Amino acid sequence: MPIRHPVLLSVLLLGASTVVHSQAVRSAAEVPLSASLFSAPSTTAPAEATRVPGGPSTLSPEQQAALGGTPPRGAKFDTPSAFVLQRPKPPGSSQDGTASDKAAAIDLGPLRYYAAQNDLARVAAEIRLLRSSYAGWEPPEDLFAEVRSGVSEQPLWDLFGKHDIVGVHAAMDDMRARIPGWQPSSDLSGKLALAEAYDTLVKASDTQQWGTVIDIATASPGLLTCGNVDAIWRTAEALAQSNDEQHAADAYRFVIASCPKPEDRLATVQKANGILKSPELIENLIQSGKRVGGHGEFDQVRFDVLRQKIGEAAAGKSIDTPAQSDIDALAANARASGGKTDAQLLGWYAYSHKDYAKAETWFTMALQNGANPKSAEGLVLTLRDGGKLADAQKAAIQYADLDHPNRKLMIEILSANLGAPGATPLNPADLAMLGRAIDTEASADGAQAYGWSLYKADDLAGADAWFHKSAAWQPSESAAIGLMVTAKRLKHNAEYAALVAQYRTVYSRVADLDKLMHGSTNIAMTSTRKQPRLARNNKGTHARVAQSEDGGWDQSATAIVKTFESGQYDQAVAMLEQRKSQGRSEPRGLSVVRGWAMYHKGDWTGAQQVFADLKNGMPRESQEGLRVIQQGYTNPRYR
Repeated sequence: MPIRHPVLLSVLLLGASTVVHSQAVRSAAEVPLSASLFSAPSTTAPAEATRVPGGPSTLSPEQQAALGGTPPRGAKFDTPSAFVLQRPKPPGSSQDGTASDKAAAIDLGPLRYYAAQNDLARVAAEIRLLRSSYAGWEPPEDLFAEVRSGVSEQPLWDLFGKHDIVGVHAAMDDMRARIPGWQPSSDLSGKLALAEAYDTLVKASDTQQWGTVIDIATASPGLLTCGNVDAIWRTAEALAQSNDEQHAADAYRFVIASCPKPEDRLATVQKANGILKSPELIENLIQSGKRVGGHGEFDQVRFDVLRQKIGEAAAGKSIDTPAQSDIDALAANARASGGKTDAQLLGWYAYSHKDYAKAETWFTMALQNGANPKSAEGLVLTLRDGGKLADAQKAAIQYADLDHPNRKLMIEILSANLGAPGATPLNPADLAMLGRAIDTEASADGAQAYGWSLYKADDLAGADAWFHKSAAWQPSESAAIGLMVTAKRLKHNAEYAALVAQYRTVYSRVADLDKLMHGSTNIAMTSTRKQPRLARNNKGTHARVAQSEDGGWDQSATAIVKTFESGQYDQAVAMLEQRKSQGRSEPRGLSVVRGWAMYHKGDWTGAQQVFADLKNGMPRESQEGLRVIQQGYTNPRYR
């Protein structure tokens, strides 16, 4: 894209020189200075300085000599170097900034301080240093104005130091009204203009008006100094957002090359990593740092890049697989530093690749010397998905109170255990903890699982209570079925009828289940291949005689059906077993009764086997029975 602002990056030269200059002055004058944009000249005088109250109306010969930069005898100064970032200029572009902008970018605080003290030797030394730093620079004509007029700008600088821009303008207006002909120094005026420009730049940056940010930075080159790295960061972001990443990187590189504060340098590379899209530019910035003791200044950022890359891969946000060398580097860093965050990240990466053994190792390391919610969650999921169900259950209980997701995960793990065939039963303490967690989370799925477990254990009242909670928290077909079968078994006929009426038009399977519940006799009596007929025995009495290909229907079969219909499921199963022990064949219709009786009395494993055996002879009844049982076994979350 065409370069819109040829001034911008060359302006950074001024910032580099300003920092070097301020450091040199601090060493020579031993005056505490601040590079902050809103810093005011110090009011603390060196011990040897002598204040001259007032002064002549014209410069003295000594002052004129000082303005010429005649150095004190024996003074030595290092000529500061400058870091130059150049941008190509498009045809017809203007000069790089105005003279006033450049002057405002130069820190004249020390010079004006010595001038206000009439410390001519130090004034001369400061002027020499500034001239060596900035080609063509000349001292301001009003340098000794404060000495001549006796009017101090310090109150204005104090307001400026508080970033009270409105207050500064009000005070200047007051001084103009009280003191005829008074004008603020060029230093104050320039700094004030920069402060106002910075405020405007920040507002434009916050509202993502990137072109405005670049315009302001270009028009106010004094903003882009090490004393105001935030302006450089915001300008670099504006360049990057304007598809000029190369020059954005140049702006970041300026801070790295020129600014002395390690925290500013590190923050600069971190910001670049979050804004620049080019891995090559980011890597170049990382490599531009200093190396101390075999370690790079910005190794931390390099690991941030690796973390981002591995994290995106673990979360499925990137199709690019991290290089094994990257993973090994982060793993080595995690082991060496004991970093829990890196161990957790590597655990999730291994988990995403179903490497459960490695994931368990990393999550366990991350949980050493203190639990972390995300690491705990990762460990529980790893153990569960890796087939270590008992260990997953223990870990879920251990970490359930860390946060909301871990408590929900504990409910899920333990609820699945409640309905799993052959699962180790939970002890009373764990059951009580599960119940409290379900109540805390208002978990409808957990309430269903708890309800079905109590139903199987023949605690019908407890099951009914949990099914009611589940339906209240989140109405569902499974909760409705739980309420129906419990009410039926408790012989709460009115409640059962109300439930059927309430849910049959909402959930289709409620009507199917109602037919099954009411049609057990018909199923048993009509499901054989040939219908039974009435036959008269030799005494002239009538008896029901089953004449079918798979066995006869007799009075004991009819009695079993009536027992089942009365809700005496244990007795119905006992009668079936007695009949079987007598060597009598069992019609398939009677096997359906056996399956439902076992289901209602809580023997789901036995019921499941009965319905499975009916698959070929009675597929519809078999399928429905297996579906209802599986619904009870399955964690509601997966139904």
